[in-house]
Amino acid sequence: MNREKLAENLQILMPVVFKKLMKTFPELEISKHMLELLFMIKKEDSKPMSYFSEKLMLPKSNLTVMADRLIEEGFIERAFDPNDRRVIILRITEKGDQYLCKAREKVKLHVAEKLVVFSDEEINRLNELVEEMKAIFSKMD
Repeated sequence: MNREKLAENLQILMPVVFKKLMKTFPELEISKHMLELLFMIKKEDSKPMSYFSEKLMLPKSNLTVMADRLIEEGFIERAFDPNDRRVIILRITEKGDQYLCKAREKVKLHVAEKLVVFSDEEINRLNELVEEMKAIFSKMD
């Protein structure tokens, strides 16, 4: 019962948080989905395209289009797995890494601006809750 209630609460909370903090997104050269892919490639470097397709829950054809655009921009590179040339590996480039740092800072400032409505006490409490949630959710996966 409690698990079902948590699942229900998370279904309600996640879209609200996204809407309140990310609905108006700072101007970036790439889409939100491409930025998410770039973040994931940075975190999970040198993984096959199928891995990213599965993690982002995107069809491989959509992921290929996004990857091609990021390659055109010079943010990632495509390589073949040395053990199986049929497998395509994605890696972040230095340009992609630099872009990601700038984009991350831009998004952080954007979100921080949205949080000015909260008092210092509320900010401290939210930080504590988010840290606790991160620790708990790290058990998954």
